[in-house]
Amino acid sequence: MRLRKTITTIVATVILLAGWQLFSVIANQPELIPSLPRLVRTLCELLVSGSFYQSVGATLFRGILGMSISFVCAIGMAGLFARFEWVYELFRPQLAIMRSIPVISFILLALIFLNPESIPLMIAFLTMFPLLTENLTRGILDLRPGLSIMARQFHIKHSNVLFQIIYPQLKPFLYSGLTSAAGFGWRAIIMGEVLSQCTFGIGSEMKRAQNFIAVPELLAWTIVAVFISFFFDKGISKIADITPKISFSGEDKTIPNPTLSVLNTKEISYQYGIKHFSHSFQKGIIYGISAPSGKGKTTLLNLIGGILFPVEGKIHPTRHFGIATVFQQPQLLPHLTAEENIMLPLSSFLTKEQARRIAQKHLQEMEMESLGNRYPKELSYGQQQRIAIARALAYPSPLLLMDEPFKGLDEALSHRIIERIREMQMKEERIILFTSHNPDEIRLLADEVIYL
Repeated sequence: MRLRKTITTIVATVILLAGWQLFSVIANQPELIPSLPRLVRTLCELLVSGSFYQSVGATLFRGILGMSISFVCAIGMAGLFARFEWVYELFRPQLAIMRSIPVISFILLALIFLNPESIPLMIAFLTMFPLLTENLTRGILDLRPGLSIMARQFHIKHSNVLFQIIYPQLKPFLYSGLTSAAGFGWRAIIMGEVLSQCTFGIGSEMKRAQNFIAVPELLAWTIVAVFISFFFDKGISKIADITPKISFSGEDKTIPNPTLSVLNTKEISYQYGIKHFSHSFQKGIIYGISAPSGKGKTTLLNLIGGILFPVEGKIHPTRHFGIATVFQQPQLLPHLTAEENIMLPLSSFLTKEQARRIAQKHLQEMEMESLGNRYPKELSYGQQQRIAIARALAYPSPLLLMDEPFKGLDEALSHRIIERIREMQMKEERIILFTSHNPDEIRLLADEVIYL
């Protein structure tokens, strides 16, 4: 497919060049419609001239600086817009105006008030900033809250949160905005250079060529501008193809989790579901939480896990350690393999090799060893759920919370996994809480049942 596309592009380019050459021969006006050899000769003359690199460098500098300033400002504003809706509503009309006003209007106004050398940079900002801001705002608002909660529960380190959780979700919005901003931005910068007549710049050279009716030189500079825009787009595409790797610890460390002998809840209540709940959860005990739908099973787990905060009552000890959690939805990262999803929480304190060994061991426990290199989209819901269970079991927290962990698994398989969890519990002696609607799961796994 790629080869076919390349061949089509080459053929289309050859047809265009042949058409231009034919038109040049028929018109017989070499100074106004130069032939291809004349254009090539003019380009070569530009390449050996001293001012060529100064002009190209000046335009590149303005473009890169304008995009950098726009990008930094857009990140800041998009964060504010996503966090405070009233700020977005306040500034949305200004962004709409910046997008709607023709670039030439900005340039003409700038010519009155600003130094000509600063006009292209200002135009670059006014052109790129609204596009980047709106794209990044949409991306931030589209972030999956479940993945952020998962990162907090497993205490995933900040660099991996940024590059493995936030960046992949923002990526489509970010590079769509960058591509659009670059396309509009380069044209706006060159237009600004033409009208402001900067000392150096591609647009300035075009204007000088137009003043002397030097059409071959004007076309040559146009070709240079097209090539710069083309290679800049390609550069953005290449950067977009880069996938950051998981950052692992340089050495194996002991996870800084305390020994948790008991976890107490005292008269905790929430806005819904849980009212004045008290219980003492002991080390080494598996607690099954049973209740009809909507009676607070998930709310109780979220309160104990620190995802929600009680409106009344206390939980002791207060959370200051990572909590192994199986959510109602698997909450897997789509760009990571099954094995990598298990390794990610371990990366904060283990080397890559040790994390992989542990991940493979738990994949085997979940009867998924042959699917470790598959991505979540290639797995069924039940298989994804088993990866989520493996991730939680692999994480050495003294507290394990599981919300409907066996949903999507057939009965025989869920029973086998329950047996393996009980075997692990005999060695690890965690505090385990799980919810289930299935009486058999409660009977087989729970040492103690809590009815809500």
